[in-house]
Amino acid sequence: MKNTCIHLDRKWLMAICLLIGLAFPGFAQKITVHGYVDDETGEPLIGATVMEKGTTNGTATDIDGNFTLSVEPKATLVVSYVGYDPLEVPVDGKTELKITMKENATMLAETVVIGYGTVKKTDATGSVSVVKPSEIEAGLATSAQDLLVGASPGVVVTTNGGSPQGDASILIRGGASLAASNEPLIVIDGVPMERGSVKGSSNPLSLVSPENVESMTILKSASATAIYGSRASNGVIIITTKKGKSGRPQVNFAANMYINTPRNYMDMMTGDRFADFVTNYYGADSSQAQALGINGVNYNTDWQKEVLRTSVSSDYNLSVGGTLGWLPYRVAVGYTNNNGVIRTSKMDRATVGINLNPSFFDNNLKINANIKGAYISNRYNGDGLGGAVSFNPTLPVYMPGGNHYNNYLTYMENGTLADMNTPEGRPNTLMALNPVSLINDYSSTSKVYQSVGNIQFDYTLPFLPELKANLNLGYEYNHGECWNYNYPFSPAAWKDGHYVAGSDSPVYDGYASKGKENQERYNLLLDFFLNYNKDFEAISSSLDVTAGYSWQKFRDKQHNFSWVNAPGQSFDGYMRSPVWYGSTPYQLVSFFGRVNYGFKDRYLVTFTLRGDATSRFSKEHRWGVFPAVALAWRAIEEPFMESVRGVMSDLKLRLDYGQTGQQDLGVYFPYIPAYNVSNDLNSRYPVGGNDQFIVTPGWYNADLKWETTTTYNVGLDFGFLNNRITGSIDWYLRKTKDLLTYANFPAGSNLSNMGNLNLGDLENYGIEFNLMTRPVVTNDFQWTSSVNVAWNKNKVTRLADGADTSTGGIGNGVNVMKHQEGFPAYSYWVYEQVYNADGTPMEGVYVDRNGDGEITDADKYLYHSKDPAVTINWQNTFNYKNWDFGIVLRASIGNWLYNANEMNNAFISSTSAAPLSNLLDNVYLWNMTRDTAVRSSDYFVRNASFLRCDNISVGYTWPGLFNDLLRLRLYGAVQNPFVITKYKGLDPEVGSGIDSNVYPRPITFTIGIVAQF
Repeated sequence: MKNTCIHLDRKWLMAICLLIGLAFPGFAQKITVHGYVDDETGEPLIGATVMEKGTTNGTATDIDGNFTLSVEPKATLVVSYVGYDPLEVPVDGKTELKITMKENATMLAETVVIGYGTVKKTDATGSVSVVKPSEIEAGLATSAQDLLVGASPGVVVTTNGGSPQGDASILIRGGASLAASNEPLIVIDGVPMERGSVKGSSNPLSLVSPENVESMTILKSASATAIYGSRASNGVIIITTKKGKSGRPQVNFAANMYINTPRNYMDMMTGDRFADFVTNYYGADSSQAQALGINGVNYNTDWQKEVLRTSVSSDYNLSVGGTLGWLPYRVAVGYTNNNGVIRTSKMDRATVGINLNPSFFDNNLKINANIKGAYISNRYNGDGLGGAVSFNPTLPVYMPGGNHYNNYLTYMENGTLADMNTPEGRPNTLMALNPVSLINDYSSTSKVYQSVGNIQFDYTLPFLPELKANLNLGYEYNHGECWNYNYPFSPAAWKDGHYVAGSDSPVYDGYASKGKENQERYNLLLDFFLNYNKDFEAISSSLDVTAGYSWQKFRDKQHNFSWVNAPGQSFDGYMRSPVWYGSTPYQLVSFFGRVNYGFKDRYLVTFTLRGDATSRFSKEHRWGVFPAVALAWRAIEEPFMESVRGVMSDLKLRLDYGQTGQQDLGVYFPYIPAYNVSNDLNSRYPVGGNDQFIVTPGWYNADLKWETTTTYNVGLDFGFLNNRITGSIDWYLRKTKDLLTYANFPAGSNLSNMGNLNLGDLENYGIEFNLMTRPVVTNDFQWTSSVNVAWNKNKVTRLADGADTSTGGIGNGVNVMKHQEGFPAYSYWVYEQVYNADGTPMEGVYVDRNGDGEITDADKYLYHSKDPAVTINWQNTFNYKNWDFGIVLRASIGNWLYNANEMNNAFISSTSAAPLSNLLDNVYLWNMTRDTAVRSSDYFVRNASFLRCDNISVGYTWPGLFNDLLRLRLYGAVQNPFVITKYKGLDPEVGSGIDSNVYPRPITFTIGIVAQF
């Protein structure tokens, strides 16, 4: 046996030696190539990729442009670098190679979509940011607005918590208005969308699936936005969707599954802890202690967990694009099912988009036709979340033994808990309803139909190819239906009374009630402009001139009605209440022009002028004229910069000034005395016999005029090491005059004491910084890091005398915010709380700031603001071979919140009622009464600065499966995994500045697949 083993070992040894011998000649033939890579100016290219063709053998050039690589003598090297045409270089046995790369003409001419045209990125004179979503960014977003979060300095996107409907507020460089809209203009494939949303929808961005976004251009400075005039005082976001490409059809499919779970809960007392508190505070024999639990049994109900859940959501997107004969096309469909973390809340959305872009007459006529549609079905979460925070935790969800109210634990008028023996009646209207019943037995739903489309004709004149004519015809249509329905015999149905025909008092019978709201909005668009673009080489100049006309018409129609299933009546089994109906149109007419002039590719001038007319203002104030001028100097092209071009690759200085307007009040004819039908005797007066009355008009102001924002901007763009480091820094000042707001009229000047007027001035000034770097670039590993920082200061600089501008309502007529000259807009207007020696706030004790011996509104002061002073976003992506890892961190510094949730649940006095109606289980218990002074205490204004991890992702890509027929990517991610903050509420990010019943942002785990055929 031993000899046999030796014999076998020798056989294996001989086989191994033979294999080594056969392979050795191959190893012996390898040579070491030393190379140098530069560009046409002789500057070394740092981090250029050098690969042996057909293998994974490769390297990258060092800081001097040198590389060393061991290859076959007959190998071919593939050299690539961002912004340059790739090269294939035969080795042919050489050991020394010098490789010169040419800049990619397409990259050099990379264009940025701006209003009514495009401009080369290098020639942009205004402050413009471009967002091009990656696969992972599109996969993690459920709406196009999610792609904007942290994407550009000065752009603050605050989503409506974790609501599946996905609404959000977007601010660019701070708010420029007080009562008019602060939202930017959104333009989708050339169609300016109406601000706001139809009932049941979030905003126009819900029309566009993130997977179908080609780019999003953010116009910030006046030079960039002025071409849109009256629509652009808050910036412009231009969305360009993907189009069909020439060649064989390409199929793209993406699927994502999301698991959403609540990130945290309000820190409230448990049932046991609450029972101990009530017993110890009031005594074991007190009426309060006797009201704990049911029949002597105390429960431990976590009401927040009863109304919250872990949910599963998904979305799917499929697109097909290519060329069908002479017709380039792209068709995309998508479906999103987003289930919220509040029980029953959800959103289902189906989208479709068709893009056709054929050319005719030797490409002189180019047509771009787009149509997008969406159907959205929503179910909202009712009012259960707010009640879940405060409802008595010693009570169960369902009444043991059942009752007439769908078995939900319910308080009756006499303060008892309803059971099966309770006579039918109504629940106590002063007592809180069971939070779970408000979720399960209440249906608030909506259906939304949306569509936007346009057809654009771009014609180049054959006899003057420098001149183009462009006609754009577009539309936007939105139809929303909202239904609110209390289930029969639910506690809410019993609580809400209704009037039966012939009765003088409401009937409480538990019958279901229905309410319906319909809204239809549309706008029509006609744009026409001429564009002349020519290079004059003899004088080293370029000229780009645009002049045009724009017309847009808007209409908003609404009607509301409701039913109850009262006996003896019939309307599909329901009685219908009177209908409210309204229809409000308005129009905009504009003339615009822009001139871009360049000299020697380094001295650039842009002049823009737009005149707008709106039907919202009277003839005397209807027209507004908005000019802008910008200068840019591409210093990098100067001869004296030649010596530093090896290190510096870009340097451009920008200066611009301009004006934009604002007329979007949300009111259509505020200058006209509008007469409304009313049954209120106080709002009409007699004009003759036979009960003839005329209704008094509401507020109006014939002197309303344009709100105008003037912006100054200084910017610097830079790049180093062949743009491995690029960035920009901007300083801006925005001054808004003739602020449109809703405030008191001077006494005797109007039939109403409140209305819209121009009452003051506001300014924003700040600094934005953006930096993109590629710190590590090797063949196998690349690290890309980008950071943007924005600082903004907001201040009201003038207000009309006597203008009452308090805002920020928290209920019962109490406002906790105010606009005041010399302070930021939306500053908190509160009393200064007094504390005892151990830091506990003293009940009802405030600083008498004016020293008159009384605590009145005159003692309130302005204390911080809701808007952040500094926002920071830091994004890192690491690629190792086919693996990728990403992390995004976002910070907001200097934003403050009024914690209304805590205020509403911080009073021991609320536990003193007997029988108990609402035993509050709040961790912040200090003995107060709920009066106005308490509600307006600065104790509840909290620092809400935060650092949030937006997402962490990891993925793997197979670039060429099945002979390059399939590109496949799998990835996983977690969104909102942690937030670092001192704020004690559910979430520190609340756009309104008042934390009240906000939908909690969940932690979301995502698994996704992207396939390209």
